[in-house]
Amino acid sequence: MKSCLVLFKNPKELIDFKTVNSVLDTLNGANFSVDDIFTFSNTENNLICEEINKIRQSYDTVYVLNCNQESKLDGDFDQKAVYYLDGNYKEKLIREVIPSLNQRYSVKYGKVVFKVFGLTEQEIAEKLNKIKDGLRVRFNVVGQNLDYKIEIIYDDKSTKMDYDFAQKELILNFKDNIYAEKDVTLEQLLVELLKLRKCVLGVAESFTGGNISAKITSVSGSSSVFYEGIVSYNERAKINRLGVNEESIEKYKPVSGQVAGEMAYGLIKDKNVDIAVSTTGIAGPNSDDSGFPVGRCYIGVAYGGEVSVYHYEFDGNREEITEKGTKTAMFLAVKKIKNI
Repeated sequence: MKSCLVLFKNPKELIDFKTVNSVLDTLNGANFSVDDIFTFSNTENNLICEEINKIRQSYDTVYVLNCNQESKLDGDFDQKAVYYLDGNYKEKLIREVIPSLNQRYSVKYGKVVFKVFGLTEQEIAEKLNKIKDGLRVRFNVVGQNLDYKIEIIYDDKSTKMDYDFAQKELILNFKDNIYAEKDVTLEQLLVELLKLRKCVLGVAESFTGGNISAKITSVSGSSSVFYEGIVSYNERAKINRLGVNEESIEKYKPVSGQVAGEMAYGLIKDKNVDIAVSTTGIAGPNSDDSGFPVGRCYIGVAYGGEVSVYHYEFDGNREEITEKGTKTAMFLAVKKIKNI
C-alpha cells in the first residue's frame, strides 16, 4: 500500500510540524505509514481538486490536511482512498480513518478500554510513551477537559505478552486516574455505583450552575438515586437554602474551602441523602470582588458525617472551567462511593 499526506497551508505561515507529526504518529501507531508528503497553498482553490486527483492516480491512500474545500472527494474511488482531516483530525483518524483502513486491508484486531480522569492529554501521552516502546500494540486516546478514553489496540501481529504487559503497565501508571475499565461516562458510572451501594445523592452547585445535576438526570434510572440538585448561585441562597454561616462567607469569601464544606454539609445534615457534593468557584472570564484568580474552585464531598474539601486551579475559558469542575465533582463522588 502506497500512501501520501497532502498538506494545504497559508503561504504566509510556516508548516505546522506539530500537527503533521501528530498525524504521522497516529497512523504509524496503527501500522499505516506515509511514504510521501506534498505541500500546496490553500489559496489556490481552483487547483485543489485537480492536484488531489493527480496525486490520487499514484497512491492507494491519500490523507488531506487543512484543505478549505468541501470534502467532496472523501472516501473510496476506483479502489483508491482519500481522507480529509480538517477540524478535529485526530478524532477522525481514530474513529473513522483507521477503522476504514483496517477493514480495507483486512486487519483483524481487538481492544480493551480504560477511562481515566484528571490528566491532560500531554500528561497521558508522556505516560503512554514510556509503556509502548517496543510493544506491538497501539494506544488511542480520545477525550477532553481532563476526561479521556484510552484504548489498547492489538491485532494479529501482537503477542499475548505484548497485550498483557501493556495492560499491566497502563493500570500501574494510571492507577490514581482510572475510573472504569469499560466505555462509560462519569455520570453513567456514578448512577451505577449509587444503585449498587444503595446510596442517594444530593448536589449543591454554584459556579457549575446545575451542570452536574443535568448530567446525572440525563442517565436513565437516575431518579432512584438522585434526591435533589440546588443551584445556590447567590450568597443569600447559600445561606438560606443550605445553612451556610454568613460569617464564613464574610471571613473566607464565597469561593473557599470553608463554604464548599458547609454547602455539602447543608445537604447531608437532614439525612435525606447519603452522599452530597458541592461546588463553588470562579468560572470567568472575570474574577469577582474577592480578587481570586479565574479557575479557582473548591469541591466538597460529604458522607457519613464527614466532609472532605478539594481545591483546584483550572485553566481554560468559562465553558471549559465549568466542565472541568463538573466532571471533577463527579469523579470525586465516584471515588468516595467506591470506598464505601
